Amino acid sequence: MEKFDHKTSPSLNNKHIYIKAFFIVFAASAIAVLVYWQVYQARLAVVQDNHDDKLSLVQTEFVKELSSIKKLTQVLADNKNLKRGNKLRYMFRDRKSIRSINDYFVNFGLLSPIISQIRWIDITGNERFRVDFKNGEAKVVKQKELQNKMSRYYFRQGIAIEAPDSFLSKIDLNMEHGSIVEPYVPTMRVTYRTSSSDYIVDGLIIINFDLSAFFQRIRSYSSDNNQVNIVNKEGFWLFNNDESKQWGFMLSRPELTLGNSNPQLWELMLKHKEIAQRYYDESVYTIDTLPTIFSKKHNETLNEVIYIYIKSKNTLLTKIQLTALSYAGLSAFVLLVIGGFILYREHCYAKVLRKLFDELRAEKLELDSVNNELSNTIRQQQLLQDSFVEAQKLSSLGMLVAGVAHEMNTPIGGAIISVTNAESVMSRLNEGIKTGLTKSLLESSVLSLDDNLGLAKVNLDKAAVLVKSFKKMAIDRNNEEFIECNIEAIIKELLIALNSRLKTSKIKIITRFDDDYTLKSRPGIISQVVENLIMNALNHAFEENQSGEIEIRVYKSQKGDVNISVSDTGCGIDKQQQTVIFEPFHTSARGKGNIGLGLYMVSQWVTQILKGQLNLDSDPQRGEKYKTRFTITLPDK
Repeated sequence: MEKFDHKTSPSLNNKHIYIKAFFIVFAASAIAVLVYWQVYQARLAVVQDNHDDKLSLVQTEFVKELSSIKKLTQVLADNKNLKRGNKLRYMFRDRKSIRSINDYFVNFGLLSPIISQIRWIDITGNERFRVDFKNGEAKVVKQKELQNKMSRYYFRQGIAIEAPDSFLSKIDLNMEHGSIVEPYVPTMRVTYRTSSSDYIVDGLIIINFDLSAFFQRIRSYSSDNNQVNIVNKEGFWLFNNDESKQWGFMLSRPELTLGNSNPQLWELMLKHKEIAQRYYDESVYTIDTLPTIFSKKHNETLNEVIYIYIKSKNTLLTKIQLTALSYAGLSAFVLLVIGGFILYREHCYAKVLRKLFDELRAEKLELDSVNNELSNTIRQQQLLQDSFVEAQKLSSLGMLVAGVAHEMNTPIGGAIISVTNAESVMSRLNEGIKTGLTKSLLESSVLSLDDNLGLAKVNLDKAAVLVKSFKKMAIDRNNEEFIECNIEAIIKELLIALNSRLKTSKIKIITRFDDDYTLKSRPGIISQVVENLIMNALNHAFEENQSGEIEIRVYKSQKGDVNISVSDTGCGIDKQQQTVIFEPFHTSARGKGNIGLGLYMVSQWVTQILKGQLNLDSDPQRGEKYKTRFTITLPDK
């Protein structure tokens, strides 16, 4: 036996302690860095997610605003009475026609609260028609009060566009007679080019849209922690938490720009690409642009670029760094304390252990070797058994999922066909609306839509029943508590899930429920037990393509317990097999891919989890119809 060298052992022990101390310090430092980075990234991710949510809300609001603005403009301009036809519907100089056009503009403008003004300007810039809207009331501007708008940028840009097309102006404040209207009214003007060949006026239809409500909604999204800022392409704020910084370009205050207050952020914003970008100083910024409307005809956007950025609270990034640093420091301190304590105890015990080392070393090595081999063997066996059990569960779940998916194909496919037919009918109906809707077309379309939607509802109801059944079964199989459950419902839901597997077999499933039995148990385990017994009968009791029956019966015993029996008309089980049939890994069909855990799991589930009894009665020579019967006796908890 190798002896301990008492002369060299203290120095060796001290060397090991120094190495361990260095390792502990290194590990504490590494973990502290990792903790710092994880906490920093986690806190930063929360801030960025909040920014993304705010950004998405604002962009969605702006898209809805732009869409409604452009659609309203197109609907207004598409009125046939404003256009020239085979005969003039309205005469440009006729008072009755002028009054009718003004009435049309009034009625249209009152339909939308965001319309503040509707004008029709001729090609020389003179207003020919104008209606102002305020607080739900309309005012038709008299002919002598109409103005010339040729000098306005939106007129020059809108008139330059080839008819028919729209132009969306930049967002600014409404002005009248050269002065900004107070209180400030954020306004976007949409022009629609009208040509003399199609319309009675060669010029522009201009609608002023009041964006006050839109900006008010944006302000409700903004807060001190997540400040929403909207900037035009020159860097002036259209929206800021501090209202005194807004509209610098309208108020002749060129110093109120993002470029002056934060040049680095503005430079990054000018380089912005399609995806959102991040910028960090003491705060966290998320940069993007508001959506634009694209004209396919002219291959360009109809409105100018508008930038948006979400800014966190000042010094937020510093606070996140300090928080992450405190977590990292605490982690390092705890690890160093634990490591130091371990080293101290090791040093104290080393003196005692050195005295026993020589005597115990050989026995310890031998015992360790034996224990390691035994532990490895037990662990491998346990892992193998657990793997097989898990594989069996997954296989069972896979068959259920495949069965439900197969069953759902038919109703969902039928619903898709019905909806597709309904879309075709809608398409014909839309064409009829454009070309002239007839009563017969409308009646046939309504009847066809009703039939197709009815079929779609029937098919979707069938799919919903299947999903509900499978969902309840999945919830029950994951529920580890004893709950009130109905045996008949459990078995029927299981058969629905197994329907696709059973349809391809010549084996018929027969159910008999002597009464409506409800008891307190584990419905998911009961379902798995019955499923395993059915699959065991299908795999072992019958030859390929053989016809037969499997009966599932639920009845009460004389003692009042609930019995579930699964019987089959197959080949039966001989006496020798019955003695080992519930042992793990025993199977008579290993060549077919079976691993021998099905009945073992059934036995464990019934006796250990459900606290019930499992009985087998089988005789291959029996003259009765059913050769094999498994009976499960369940106590009512």
